[in-house]
Amino acid sequence: MAAQDSRIDTILQSPGSYPQALLEMLARDISLLEFALGFPEKQGNVYADSIGSAQKGQFPLLLQWDERWGYGPYGDSFLAISGCAPTALAMVAAGLTGDAGVTPYTIAQYAEQNGYYVPGQGTSWALMTEGCRQFGVQGEELALSEGAVMGALENGEPVICSMRPGDFTTKGHFIVLVGTEDGKIRVHDPNSIQRSSQLWSWAALEPQIKGLWAFHAL
Repeated sequence: MAAQDSRIDTILQSPGSYPQALLEMLARDISLLEFALGFPEKQGNVYADSIGSAQKGQFPLLLQWDERWGYGPYGDSFLAISGCAPTALAMVAAGLTGDAGVTPYTIAQYAEQNGYYVPGQGTSWALMTEGCRQFGVQGEELALSEGAVMGALENGEPVICSMRPGDFTTKGHFIVLVGTEDGKIRVHDPNSIQRSSQLWSWAALEPQIKGLWAFHAL
């Protein structure tokens, strides 16, 4: 990393000022550098109560490590580190309701205060079928089949997936399938601009998916 950007030295000189999980994320993706550099001073703070803009039918790519909310606490960590599920649901809510006031931190707070965050494990799957109603959307569990997923996407229903270790994560992660293009699937990964910029085949995604839910507006 140091060869790519000399500012890495700031972090290397005081690694104890940064969560180990954040350092590991940075090692995998240099895009987090600006966020990581600000962590010692900004941790615990949230700087926005809106995602900026939202329009029905358009699902914005939101990142859990966005400086507007990524420093905010979530469970025993921070939104940037463990907030993939709230961030995924915020993308879905924005595109289905047009409400820009539902941020990843808004959902993270609700999840933590209402039992949808499990200490030591992360976000409960129940957020996708129960807690989501608080934000004007309903999730329905889908069968793990190409037909079910493609059918939902072609019907304008985004699909949130809980992922196994693989292309998207080393432990566990949530991503959003937002549409199709040329027979492949457009993915919004709340932890990666790069992975969100490419199209994915069902064959590549299917073995990595643990659970999935299609969403519609209430």
